Amino acid sequence: MRGTVTSERKRYARCGFAVLLLCLSLVAPAATATAQDGDSSPETADEYLEAFRALEGQEAFQEYSEFEVVRAQAVSAVQVGEFTDAKAKRMALVYDVLTTFEEAYTLSGNGDRAASVEQANETAALVTQLRNAGGSQYAALTTVALDRFYQNQGEALHETALETNDTRERLALMGSAANAYQQGGAVQQYSNLVVQRERLQSTYESDVETLNESVAAAREFGSRCEDACGSAVGALTTHSTAVFGLYGDARTTDGRLATAGDLAAEHGLADRAETVSSLREQSGSAVTSLALASAMLALGFALVVALVAMTVAHRLSAWARDVEDSQVDDIVSAQEVTHG
Repeated sequence: MRGTVTSERKRYARCGFAVLLLCLSLVAPAATATAQDGDSSPETADEYLEAFRALEGQEAFQEYSEFEVVRAQAVSAVQVGEFTDAKAKRMALVYDVLTTFEEAYTLSGNGDRAASVEQANETAALVTQLRNAGGSQYAALTTVALDRFYQNQGEALHETALETNDTRERLALMGSAANAYQQGGAVQQYSNLVVQRERLQSTYESDVETLNESVAAAREFGSRCEDACGSAVGALTTHSTAVFGLYGDARTTDGRLATAGDLAAEHGLADRAETVSSLREQSGSAVTSLALASAMLALGFALVVALVAMTVAHRLSAWARDVEDSQVDDIVSAQEVTHG
């Protein structure tokens, strides 16, 4: 009896699975067709007409009105005359020019201006293709708008670069701004910015080299001084009279690290500033310990010299008394001989 029930359950399960597969096979083609329809580009005159009309009122075209004029001209062109293959090719390029520029404008509005310039470069490439395909009237208008867009992005990128503390980021932004100026035909702004960027690049590279040398010297000093320089007694025990030389090196190292810290702050190098700060804590501790150790050693030397001097002075004083006494004895003996 139990075997019969189990067999029935298995049969129902197989039937349910078959029904599920049948439903999926019916739904999947429909979903695929829908996705393909959503991703497809306009092909017929009616589709282009609908597509161009759908772009009406875009903020990008309102600010850069030349694109709105091109859109309106495209609407008229689709409706007038025969929709030949050549016209279809031009309309496809016009549509791509409009949509790629709208994407560039959106990126700019979201604050990603460097990416917007790259996207605008794609629009410019399409404009060139459009001109070659017989769409000179469209290309002329879009070129004027693109030049203005490039110049606006260049100015915004330049301002952002000047407000940035990290020199690495500033150089990147200045490079993007220069590219935008160049693409927009702003020759004077491009030339000036290139000169500024090269000057900053040279200064940055020189300062980073100084910073790297200072950090390397500090680490080399730390390897020589080791943990013993953490205390005056440890420094004396480990390095004895060498503490005098180490003290001078510690002061030099600390001074170089101070300069390195200023350079890291000037260029906004937070990661390097943290490293320099850590090394300077060690060098500052070493300066204090070695200064105290040097003072202790100098005091010890002074005491030894004082003791030696006192001993020598005592011996000299005793010798002087002996000499004086001997001279007195000689004088007395002579008198005795005279009066004898």
